[in-house]
Parts: sequence; C-alpha cells; structure tokens
Amino acid sequence: MPEAAASESTVPESAASESTAPEPTMSETYRHFTRLFPYPHERIPMGTAATDAMARYDELAKLGRAEGFVPFFLNLNDTVLESMVIAVSLEHDIIDDVETLTPEQVSAYTRAVLQRYRTARGGASAEEYGSAAIAQQLRKVTDDGEDAHEDGSDEFDLNALVNEFMSSDFLPDKEPEDDAPILSALLCYELLDEEEKGEMLLLQIPTDDPADIPAYLPFGGWNDCPNAETQLAFTHYWREMYGAIPAALDGADCLELLVEHPVADPVEAKKVAVEQFAFCSDLPFQVFEDFEQLTEFIHQSRQWYFWWD
Repeated sequence: MPEAAASESTVPESAASESTAPEPTMSETYRHFTRLFPYPHERIPMGTAATDAMARYDELAKLGRAEGFVPFFLNLNDTVLESMVIAVSLEHDIIDDVETLTPEQVSAYTRAVLQRYRTARGGASAEEYGSAAIAQQLRKVTDDGEDAHEDGSDEFDLNALVNEFMSSDFLPDKEPEDDAPILSALLCYELLDEEEKGEMLLLQIPTDDPADIPAYLPFGGWNDCPNAETQLAFTHYWREMYGAIPAALDGADCLELLVEHPVADPVEAKKVAVEQFAFCSDLPFQVFEDFEQLTEFIHQSRQWYFWWD
C-alpha cells in the first residue's frame, strides 16, 4: 500500500466527548509506524471517553463491511513498534533496523504469513484446523510448563491441573451481559495523562476478515506468546465458533477480542478456558486466580482479554 494511503485524522468532535486534549504531535515512534504500516487511521486524543472511542469503532465497523476494512485499536509505543520490526526482520533474515525496513517488506511479511496459514489449513474448515492447532499448542504449553519445573511437584503438573479442572463439578453461573462491551485498553487510556504511556490509534486494516489481523500487525513469537501463524489458527477458529474478533492491542503484550456470540453453555465455557490457556498460558495464573475465575470471566462475556508476561 502506498504511503499516501496512510491518511490520519483525530476522532471527530461528535465522538470525542468534551476532551480538550491538544492536537497530537508526530513522535518518532508514530512517524516510523505510519511509514511502515501506512493504514488509514484516527489518532485518539488522550483522555477521550472510552464509550466515545467505542462508538467510533462501531461506526467504522459498519463502514468497513461495505468498504473492505476492519477497525482495530493499537496503543502504540516503542516496545510494540520494536516487536513488529523484529518480527518482519526475522521473516526476511535481515537486521532489525527501523530506519532501513521498508513498507514493501512489511507487506511481504503479511502475504507470507497468510500464505503459510492457508497452506497449512488446506481444505479444512476453520473449526477443524483450529481444533487441531489448539490441541497441539496445548500440548506444547503443558510440556513446556513441566520442563520449566523439573522438581516434578504436582503443583506444576499442568496436564494434571487441566484434567482436574475439566473433570471437576465446577460450573460458572452468570447472567447474560446487557451493557455494550468497552475495551479495557480504552478505559485505561481515558485515565492516562502521560504521553510516554503510548498513543491510541484507531486503524483501518485493509482486509475483510478480522481474523487475519495478526498477519497485518505482527507481534508475538516471544516467550509464551504464539507466533503469527498460530495466532491465526486461534482467531479464525474463535471467529467461526463465537464471532470473536481481535479488536485492540495495548502495547506489545495485551490483546483484546470482542465476542459477537458469547459462550452461554457453562460446560463449553470451561472448554474455552482451556483453549485460552493454550493461547495465553499466563491467564489462569497471573491475570486470573485460577481456571475457575477465568471461566467465570469467559461465561456470557462479550469481550476476552489476554496478557503475556
């Protein structure tokens, strides 16, 4: 996509509440990002009400269905840009230098990642391929967890923990949510008053399938955060099963999804909790207290939250 396509604006006054934030200036991070990822976007002024930002997201989601793009919030900072530059550079086996990387190399990265996912999936449905990929990732996560704790104590026997949780009598019991979902990233950004915490952008990603977003905004592949191809297996599966789509990346370590069809069945919510553990193994131990609390969050919820250490 040519650089000229990276049109930029601030949130329209109708969606910006009573914010009196000054017109944002161009930081080096913003300049580099918009050169490499020239997606049309709006810059969300710090302090913008989260409800107003969500309303603008909904407007763009409707417009995007007609024009072939999907909206996505990115809280841009140095760390997330560095993570993206590293991912693209590894793809091309080049030095990870933000100054010399080109938009063409970024586009080539996106095409390569999507092609590898589609080739691996073949003729299988998103559900079939995703189920197999999730099972494989779950084995990897549990095996890695056991390898990290060679004392062999039951406390760190992740397979046993998962099996015990799934066979337990515990079931979540939550009423359906009536309120429209509000992304945590936006709630936090509304309260910020320090520019070094990042700048929120509302991007227009040039795809008609929101499940493809991990290929357009590379992150992950480090520590326990899955690489882009694995992320695609999860996002396409969850979109197929629950209408769950990536909606926000808060820095380099927090991903949020909006869920069109929340998990209503309590037993199924336990299954999804294990799937989310495979995707983000920190969830039941660092973000939530245990699998049970994670399941209660998933049950009937219209948004999902992931954080990697």
